[in-house]
Amino acid sequence: MNLYRTIINNDVYKKIAYFFPIQLVFVQLKKNQMLLLFWAILFGFITKNIAAKYGVPYLFLNPEYLNEVNVISYFLVGFACGGFILAFNISSYIINGFRFPFLATLSNPFLKFCLNNCIVPIVFIVVYVFNIYQFQYQDQYTSHLKIWSDIGGFLFGIFLFTFLSLSYFFKFNKDIFNLFGIKTVEQEDLKKVKVTRVILKNNMKFRNVNDRESRDWYVATYISNFRRIRVARDVGHYAKDNLLDVFRQNHRNAAVFEMFVVITVLTLGLFRDIPILAMPAGTSLFLIFTLYLMLTSALHTWFRGWSTFVTFAIFLLFNYLFSTNFFYASSYAFGLNYNTEKASYSPENIRGYNAGESTLDSDKKNMLEILNKWRIKNSPNTILTKQKPKLVLINTSGGGLRSSLWTFEVMQFADNILDGELMNHTFLITGASGGMVGAGYIRELFYRKRLNKKFDFYNKRYRDNIARDILNPIAFSIAVNDLFLRFQTFKDGDYTYKMDRGFAFETGLNDNTENVFKTRRLQDYYLPEKNAEIPLMILTPTILNDGRKMYVSTQPISFITRRETNSNVDYNPNIEGIEFSRFFAKQNAKNLLFSSALRMSATFPYITPVISMPSVPIVELMDAGARDNYGVQTSMKFLYTFRDWISSNTSGVVIIQIRDRFKEFQIDPNGNKTLMKTLTTPMGAFYSNTFNIQDFGNDAVYQYCNSWFDGKIDVIDFQLHNQKPDNISLSWHLTNKEKRRILNSLTLPENQSALLRLKRLLSVGVE
Repeated sequence: MNLYRTIINNDVYKKIAYFFPIQLVFVQLKKNQMLLLFWAILFGFITKNIAAKYGVPYLFLNPEYLNEVNVISYFLVGFACGGFILAFNISSYIINGFRFPFLATLSNPFLKFCLNNCIVPIVFIVVYVFNIYQFQYQDQYTSHLKIWSDIGGFLFGIFLFTFLSLSYFFKFNKDIFNLFGIKTVEQEDLKKVKVTRVILKNNMKFRNVNDRESRDWYVATYISNFRRIRVARDVGHYAKDNLLDVFRQNHRNAAVFEMFVVITVLTLGLFRDIPILAMPAGTSLFLIFTLYLMLTSALHTWFRGWSTFVTFAIFLLFNYLFSTNFFYASSYAFGLNYNTEKASYSPENIRGYNAGESTLDSDKKNMLEILNKWRIKNSPNTILTKQKPKLVLINTSGGGLRSSLWTFEVMQFADNILDGELMNHTFLITGASGGMVGAGYIRELFYRKRLNKKFDFYNKRYRDNIARDILNPIAFSIAVNDLFLRFQTFKDGDYTYKMDRGFAFETGLNDNTENVFKTRRLQDYYLPEKNAEIPLMILTPTILNDGRKMYVSTQPISFITRRETNSNVDYNPNIEGIEFSRFFAKQNAKNLLFSSALRMSATFPYITPVISMPSVPIVELMDAGARDNYGVQTSMKFLYTFRDWISSNTSGVVIIQIRDRFKEFQIDPNGNKTLMKTLTTPMGAFYSNTFNIQDFGNDAVYQYCNSWFDGKIDVIDFQLHNQKPDNISLSWHLTNKEKRRILNSLTLPENQSALLRLKRLLSVGVE
């Protein structure tokens, strides 16, 4: 016990253990876990431990501004990071300042508080800089000079914001002596501490560790400026009301900063269409974190012990307001008429759209006409020739931008080495999400080549276009618009829609692809498909309400949505899908922007919003991959319906699967599990194996084709090198390293064999 007292009373120990920066860390760990939660999330982002699968860390480590990653974009992120650090200091000061009354006796108390509240921000900046360097060097292959230039921009942004903001607080935040006109002699440094003790002897006493006065947290020393550490004063002789007045005056000045943040976020949201104001998404996310952090501190200040209850009550209120559509804003498919009579999504109406033999026969006849035109196009002379072409169906998987680039690269490269025969032989393209975005882009370019023989269809510029970032505008929209009321609107023809992250996705896609989709509508592809000039595309977004598919096509395809019965099996088939163009004919379905059709199929939860359709009840659409990630089911329905024509008029079917992962998957070892992993493994494993389960079902479909199809079917897999532990992110952003891995995947032995097999099949009528 004597040894313990000796250690406790040791001056060196007191100055270290009760050093103000250390005490501030302790008080935050004990009382301000919500403030530290914001830091924990940001640490998770920059270290790629949170949301790395969806590319969120790239918004911080590789920020884009005006489509460039440079010192300016890093400066803007650093400037916003400085704002978050200031917000953290303000919040800490508001919540904890009263626990350290000695601050009120200091000149510029808030500035002193910020200097001492530096441990967490400094650690964050160091870790941030380290991860920027590591990411840019290892994933972006950036030169050392540019890396340090960008880091310098980031650090300068933090410094500039800190300098400007603290200059304001330095001017307007007062200590107790300035506020009440008290005169005193202030300590200059630790060397003069004995002189100060003499001056203050009759009025103050420095605390010892066993002092049990009203002050909550004892502080022995604090950082006075960048060069000096001083001893904390006793404030027992000051009137408590005077001390509190100093903190209240500081709080009023902090409120100015809160208003500045709110106005900044609203301004960026209102003028988001001005390119210069389209900040890097990392900047926007720092602003949102800043706003929420300030809100947390405000609630704590106003309600103290009731703050948790009030926060929960506010959440319930917002939850109710969303249900009344006061705050909730649906995301629309652009080009549709939402102001007219809504389509009735009822069992009776669904059956009505899928019934009728005359409609079914008419749709089959229309498709047979297209097949015959395709047959003529792919015959050397006439349809009477003995050489029959191969019918190519392309099934491409979802997977964000990695699938877009991979699908585009495979189709462009294969068509090039086959002298244009891949696109000529391809009749139908199906699939999901990013794969359909890439396929839609190359199909549009192929159509332009048919219209203009001089069009450079194989230019690598187009490949680079489809690989460009879309995540940044989406995240920016989430931060400055979607989390608040959506004020901005835009017009498409006669219809007006709200700007949201769905609009940001389509705008980003159009910007990246040189606006090839900007004016394209579903109806614009009707005649080119009808004349077999370009492959058909059938998009199949999933209906959230009941799990059905929404079949989006320019051509009437009731034969896809209807299940055929036969005399051998007597059962009551359910309607599996809805034909978009017929079901929403009164809502101007053919006017749908093709970019919106692609977005329907690529609506990944939380990143892009689910799309609400003009129906009663409201039908909501999301990613096609939830039901059929490879489009195999749609292809097999088509093949089954026209099996007789295909058997008679082709030399077989080639199904090209463009996969964003290997079919032979790695088995996840079930080693020692933590409690959390034990609790989450059953559902997590089911979700992670969804596409493996679909593969098993697709293989079963192929197996049974032999029972109803007389021709030859060749399935060729192009597989992306996307394996653990170095997975390519499921995101709308790709690093240079990921782009290189995608493009190099064509050199894999498996894919080289697939290319040779494809060339052999399409170069000769029969294998």
